Amino acid sequence: MSRSQPIALWLLPALALLAMLPMSDPARNQALFLALNHAVAQLPDVFWSDLTVLGDTLVALTLLLFFLRRRPDLALAVLLASLPATLLSHGLKDGLDMARPYAVLGDQVHVIGRFLTAGSFPSGHTTTTFVLAAVLVGGLRSTSATLWILFAALLVGFSRIAVGAHWPLDVLGGMLCGWASGLLGLYWAGKVDWAARPRVVLGMRLLLLGCAGALLLDYNSGYPLARPFELLLAVTALAIHLLPGWRMEKAA
Repeated sequence: MSRSQPIALWLLPALALLAMLPMSDPARNQALFLALNHAVAQLPDVFWSDLTVLGDTLVALTLLLFFLRRRPDLALAVLLASLPATLLSHGLKDGLDMARPYAVLGDQVHVIGRFLTAGSFPSGHTTTTFVLAAVLVGGLRSTSATLWILFAALLVGFSRIAVGAHWPLDVLGGMLCGWASGLLGLYWAGKVDWAARPRVVLGMRLLLLGCAGALLLDYNSGYPLARPFELLLAVTALAIHLLPGWRMEKAA
């Protein structure tokens, strides 16, 4: 592991936790949401729709096909991390039952896709995205890759504000839930040799191919403008995964 790796792994959650402190004031949280939601409405709705579906669970699992043949250990880490991520995200959503922006602010919110009203904290899409980001950052161990991964993950998280689905506080909470779960998944994957077992890899392959097939054939993410993008992702993931003859060794 490189010297920069601990910084990359712990700086982001530390900053997210610090940013949550001022956002715990509902007035600040609402004011920042409205400012951001209105500012980014200048960009096309399809742009934010395409970004936000990257945090959809089925889409995220389909993306794992890009890594399965080269790095089955990373795919395994994400799948293992999905358990604590789901428990954290849904446990907090159900337990806190916080109202979403549209339920509080009504037509002041620029909404793209579904008009959601309940289960605001934390953002599930952001949680999913940062599970994947934490595993890739910790598993690839590349400074340049880390910058692009974090940039993409932050954009997906920000898209939840842009589509009117979540408060800034929700996004920050999703970042923490996803990052912690992703690191836990990496730890578990490093303690077992399952990714080297052909039956486990076959099981992961069948699961992820099934996800890509479901995304390709019939799926409603709640963002109809993103449907062409979802189809493109599914076709590309299937094509790249099924190409013969290439494999990347695990990093030392």
